[in-house]
Amino acid sequence: MKKVGRYEVVRRLGKGGMGSVYKAIVPVIDKVVAVKILDPNELLEDILGVDQLRDIFIFEARTMATFSQPFLVTVHDFDHDDQGRPFFVMDYICNNLGDMIGESFHLEEDSRIIQASKVLHYGRQILAGLGFLHYNNIVHRDIKPQNILVTDEDIIKICDFGMALVNGTSFSGPSNMQIGSPYYTPPEQRKNPNAVDGRADLYSTAVLLYRMLTGKLPGMQSLSLSMVNAQYDQSWDDFFLKALRWQPEERFQSADEMLVALEQLPKVPSASERWCPVPQAGDKPKVLRRTSLNVRRSQAQKHFGVTPLMRPVESVCNVLETGAEIVWDRATDLVWQRHGSRFPLSLAEARSYVEMLNKQRFQGYQNWRLPTVNELLSMLSDAGYAAFFSAENTGQTMKWLWSCDRHGYHESWYVNMDMGFAGVQDIACRNHVRAVCIPAESTVDTSL
Repeated sequence: MKKVGRYEVVRRLGKGGMGSVYKAIVPVIDKVVAVKILDPNELLEDILGVDQLRDIFIFEARTMATFSQPFLVTVHDFDHDDQGRPFFVMDYICNNLGDMIGESFHLEEDSRIIQASKVLHYGRQILAGLGFLHYNNIVHRDIKPQNILVTDEDIIKICDFGMALVNGTSFSGPSNMQIGSPYYTPPEQRKNPNAVDGRADLYSTAVLLYRMLTGKLPGMQSLSLSMVNAQYDQSWDDFFLKALRWQPEERFQSADEMLVALEQLPKVPSASERWCPVPQAGDKPKVLRRTSLNVRRSQAQKHFGVTPLMRPVESVCNVLETGAEIVWDRATDLVWQRHGSRFPLSLAEARSYVEMLNKQRFQGYQNWRLPTVNELLSMLSDAGYAAFFSAENTGQTMKWLWSCDRHGYHESWYVNMDMGFAGVQDIACRNHVRAVCIPAESTVDTSL
């Protein structure tokens, strides 16, 4: 497939039960977009039939085209391809919460535990988006991490409205067909999916928030937050006790009510800084891999020294000397840009940015390069994080950084410094750059 309508296809991004999503280019202006085309799996086609699937697909496109709200994905165009299949066009958004928390297809497996401040940041936006939907008599019915996209500006966008209930109507499948996703679907939706209201979405949101805070699903062990982590007090337990009630009338009754309760939760302190030994005069720096690799996901643990959740197995105790523009880590003998690129860049733009630093001999060095994943992970300590993200670097997206390591032809590895993991993104995605160099390879004095 080279084209979908007038759009030039780059590659397929993924396939679900209803359709396939492609990365595509708008002709002439070369804007990257996402194109979703009706491409159902055979089982779904046998159950529902082509005509009903087409109606569902068009229904989803019509629903999304009506949105004018910052936390919802919007459809910009609709047409049919050469085979007569309908497709619609959306903004190309690189991240989703499912990938960011490390949720696999085996939902029972633990995901990444995320700090409360970040969970609240996303929770506020999800509830604001749901408030808009419910006001307009739309029930999503499939809120889960994979359906929460995250932009370069760290703004969430709720997507995938193929199962939505709009003004009390939706597509009608077989009576035994489940609407929603396992573990995230509330009890009343499993019994009578066409009779639910916005409180069903609020239950699913509570499951999502609980999972982010604990790495577990609430139905697996039914543990209160305070039992999982003593930093959470009774008010957090009470919030989830109400949000996860099986009876909808016992839950929060609106997204606004749940949002008010979320805002009233007390702040939770960050994890305490780990102990690091005092460096000795004869200590040699830890040598990290400096050359780029093309690494498959299955090889990441071996090459990056990470856990299955892509977090470092061993931390580096940074010994930092911080100047106005650069940071020297004596523990690894690496010199870093302190502030990095002002705006997020594609991978090609990131490489050009590093070339510019070398041409300008930034801070006297001309051996700047994109760091390896291993080098970026070495700066995840409290000291390294503080050196990178001081008060003047307040932008959320400053915390997603390109590495030089590739993942095939179309993707590269990056490190989410905010959530502490290595991940893969399309090379057209936009992340910031923190260039690195080795002082021993330069004649410049490293004193700051």
